[in-house]
Amino acid sequence: MPSRLGDAMAPQASDPEALAAMFLEAERAVVLTGLRLGGPESRDLTHANGEWAERASLEAFLTDPGRFWEYFYPTAVRIAAREPGAGHEAIARLQQAGVVADLITQAVDRLHSRAGSPDPVEVYGTVLISRCERCGERYVLPEVGELIAGSPDGVPRCTTPGCGYPLRPEGTLWGESLPRKAIERAWEIAAEADAFFVLDSDLRTAPISLLPSVPLTRGAPLVLVGEEATQYDRYAQTVIRTPSTQVIVAVADLIAPASA
Repeated sequence: MPSRLGDAMAPQASDPEALAAMFLEAERAVVLTGLRLGGPESRDLTHANGEWAERASLEAFLTDPGRFWEYFYPTAVRIAAREPGAGHEAIARLQQAGVVADLITQAVDRLHSRAGSPDPVEVYGTVLISRCERCGERYVLPEVGELIAGSPDGVPRCTTPGCGYPLRPEGTLWGESLPRKAIERAWEIAAEADAFFVLDSDLRTAPISLLPSVPLTRGAPLVLVGEEATQYDRYAQTVIRTPSTQVIVAVADLIAPASA
């Protein structure tokens, strides 16, 4: 990471025109979004703090799977009830217009895909799907709920004939490594970026916390938008200390206005 003298960069006022120009000047603009677009990660159900880290952890899954599913399933159902917001739709518009080359997300709710973003790299996977690690069969949440309801110990199991292996969430559990293919792809994308935009991520959890260092070492501009300060503020070309939705919508409206 390049070094700069002085204290951390002071937050800057939002300037949609300037940000739009940065997007348009880049040949490969890359966007990284945090756990929940439009607000700080600390307010998300899947953040490291609080009950999620304890009850949706790999340790909880392995040692007390019934209690794990008692917490995880209704939490996943609440996440599944979310709808794409204006920020998700704005990013999708920028991608469809060819302005954003790639999208990396820490979100586990698949709202970017539902908003129209093509092939987002989900570095934490998703809570909306569960799978059997023995035979590879995958199950959506309603199916998982039915299996839990019919299980004497509250643990969903694979229904493939002759299998019956306990299911696990497709998404990364607290305390386990992120999916290798997604992380490798995220690093490849970051290495190709000539402008890197981070929206609503506190950049505190490795290895994603290291991702902005990849474009920085190549001299690519870094833009940080969000309420939380990050370790990269002093290295960023632009820091906007506000939730990202209003900012990215204003940029998309300038570059790729929504159809009437």
